[in-house]
Amino acid sequence: MKKIFLFLAICNLFYMIVAQSDQYPRQCVTQIKESSVEIVNAKKNLINCGNTSPYYNQNFHNNPLYIPQQNDDNIYIRLNFIFPTKPDGTGNFEENNPEHIEFLDNLITQFNLRLQYLQAPSAGCENSTQQIWDTKIRVIVNKIWKVDPAWDYLVTGFNPANNNPYDNNGVLIPGPNYHYSYYDTDSSIPVGLNIVFANNGNLYQQYQSGNINNAPLDWAVSEFPDFTQFNSKLRQFWPDLYNGYLRREQDAIINAGPNFPTFETIKQWFYTDIGARAMVHELGHNFRLQHHDCGGNIMSYNSGSHDYLSVEDVSFMFQNASISNVRQYFTPESFKNTYLNVNSNQLWDINFRNYNTVKIDNNSILKTTCKLIMAPESRVVVKSGSAFVIEGAEISSANEATWNGIKIEGNGYCLILPDTEINNNYFYAYTDNSVLKTSSGFNPEKSLDNTSKKKIESKNETNNINEVKIFPNPTGDFINIEVNEKTTLLTIYNLSGQKVFNSVKDLKRINVQNLPSGMYLLEIKTDSKIITKKFIKK
Repeated sequence: MKKIFLFLAICNLFYMIVAQSDQYPRQCVTQIKESSVEIVNAKKNLINCGNTSPYYNQNFHNNPLYIPQQNDDNIYIRLNFIFPTKPDGTGNFEENNPEHIEFLDNLITQFNLRLQYLQAPSAGCENSTQQIWDTKIRVIVNKIWKVDPAWDYLVTGFNPANNNPYDNNGVLIPGPNYHYSYYDTDSSIPVGLNIVFANNGNLYQQYQSGNINNAPLDWAVSEFPDFTQFNSKLRQFWPDLYNGYLRREQDAIINAGPNFPTFETIKQWFYTDIGARAMVHELGHNFRLQHHDCGGNIMSYNSGSHDYLSVEDVSFMFQNASISNVRQYFTPESFKNTYLNVNSNQLWDINFRNYNTVKIDNNSILKTTCKLIMAPESRVVVKSGSAFVIEGAEISSANEATWNGIKIEGNGYCLILPDTEINNNYFYAYTDNSVLKTSSGFNPEKSLDNTSKKKIESKNETNNINEVKIFPNPTGDFINIEVNEKTTLLTIYNLSGQKVFNSVKDLKRINVQNLPSGMYLLEIKTDSKIITKKFIKK
């Protein structure tokens, strides 16, 4: 299936902040190469994936099954901010420049704040009587600098005069899709949605000399997700963000005086608008949100506050986090910590990443026939009188290492039918009193119920479940780490996705005394995997 490209610039003036706004307008261009109907009718990717489940309903803005609940934990998507530079590290935001890093960190903070704090819908906009205050999605950003030998030729070729993104009058570097796809195979770049911030060398040289007559290219390009190739890449391209920064800086110098805002004030307008509106807007496209509605919606291209997403928008984002290739960028341990309740007979014949614990109740039968990816902290709970049927399906954990298994209560049962392949070492079913036979070596023609006396035949019956331990949790002073292999990188993120601790040493204890109270994510990287654990600093 062909990729869908949405060429988009954020339209109109920046929204007002403290009765002021950034002074540079943006252009708006949209081009869709392939109709959304072709996405809706995407080919079935596996023989047992009929895509008839309500969870696959592709009716735009009309699937209430994915609306996040107020008590859901956040789930985290990884983004790579990539800055191509000249060989000496200049020509873009600089890795060792504290002022540049502060600007980027503020931008990322605003990004997460907007995802966390949505405003009420504008009167007259879609569903203005219904609203959602928090997307329950957060970004974790890796900032990456790459020397680009073609830096001096970074002219995208975009010509606002004729709205032709492929204007042959320009030089397209590195190729016609703008997305720097060669970074996809760069082993030094971690898993994440690549966002490239290339900078036009010609304008950069002009701004360095104080000539700010020519405007930077204030637009962005995002790719829509794919529903058949789950490892295909998603990308964004933002040309000239740094040139926009430089132009504003020069403008503040040239017009310095009591009646003109300082660069510190202008910077605040700039990073707040980019982070709190434009970046959420572009990420929305990566979740297949289109331009729609009136000016109040973040996805609108009309003038307005651009400070809310509708319930349907957020529901659609969660759906695509489950059934499209955007799901590969969510951290393996992303877990809502709430139940997905199955209270009637359901067929899951979709390739589905689930972030909840599944509870099957009310004498219901849940049958799964395709691919089911579970959060490591989750489980399937089969209540008394209900059943979990696995036929020709593949069940795995998002971290490919641990899972809390299938709990069977009362006279509930789990039935594994022929053609099912479960060949990992962490799949298991259990009752309150015993672990049931499953995993490698199991007979798929026999049911697993609470009368079974056989033990699990997994190679790692207990050790794999507790592969990584951190304690105490909550903590006031230190976090102790127990992991069964050497760690190569330890990183702590706050709930805004900001990195607050980083070490390449194989530490067994981390001092967290200086961290403010709150919830944190500890990311543990080894030679074979990345594991994320939550902890609370008292």
